Amino acid sequence: MGDHQGRDERFLATFQELTSPGDPQWWRYLGQCRACTQYWLVAQEERIFDEHLLARINEAQAARILTANAWPERFATCEDVLRIARSLATPCCFLEPMADSLIWTIEDLLRDRPDIRVEEVAELLGLADDHARRLIARIKR
Repeated sequence: MGDHQGRDERFLATFQELTSPGDPQWWRYLGQCRACTQYWLVAQEERIFDEHLLARINEAQAARILTANAWPERFATCEDVLRIARSLATPCCFLEPMADSLIWTIEDLLRDRPDIRVEEVAELLGLADDHARRLIARIKR
């Protein structure tokens, strides 16, 4: 999403955020369209790709989230969200090579999967392997 015509803002203005799992899954929430009442699982990837990813869910799935805090596996990890966003969009180019957004995202990736390879991090973030290696080294200091 995101364009100079503001279509994403108009679309998201019809959304009501109902609940989110909170940290450490800060990127996802359950939303509902105010116009048609359809439920949506939303992942907001705002650090690297600046995209909203949406998956339509049914009333039973929404009820499980609302009553039992039972979230579907879709968009469950930072890596999942980045992998989908990477397949759909081009990562932004950071002028600051050690930008906080890169650091925070790699911290999330390492929290979920401490053994993630440098090459995987680089691919997910659209970075050169050496750049990803320097970022990881900075985090692990």
